[in-house]
Amino acid sequence: MSIEGEISEQKKERKHLDAIFWGGVLLWAGSIFGADALGFLPQIRDASAWSWIFLGAGVYGLLMNIVRLVSENFSNPTSWDWGWAVIFLIIGAAGFVAFNIPWWLILILIGVAILGGALFRRELHWCR
Repeated sequence: MSIEGEISEQKKERKHLDAIFWGGVLLWAGSIFGADALGFLPQIRDASAWSWIFLGAGVYGLLMNIVRLVSENFSNPTSWDWGWAVIFLIIGAAGFVAFNIPWWLILILIGVAILGGALFRRELHWCR
């Protein structure tokens, strides 16, 4: 297989895994909002529905990364895959403990993650 074909296959696999992750997160978020609307969402400390959503997305992301790590059928997760899962876990866990993360810090961390992934994922053409 040519290099271009291999890269194309990797992109298809990545899109497939991203669709599985975000589809699962949306199902989780809908379930949490539904439970909250019906009064079934457990109240733990200052945890809101958003805390539950982020915590679940982080756990789900970690589980997906572990499956990718031990599976022969999928490529290994990148450091950004692990980073996003940890960021989601931290945001979600903040509602369950007496630790408040300022929203501006969360936005900065997400921005750094996106820029870092975009700038260092492939060769920097603008640095030549």
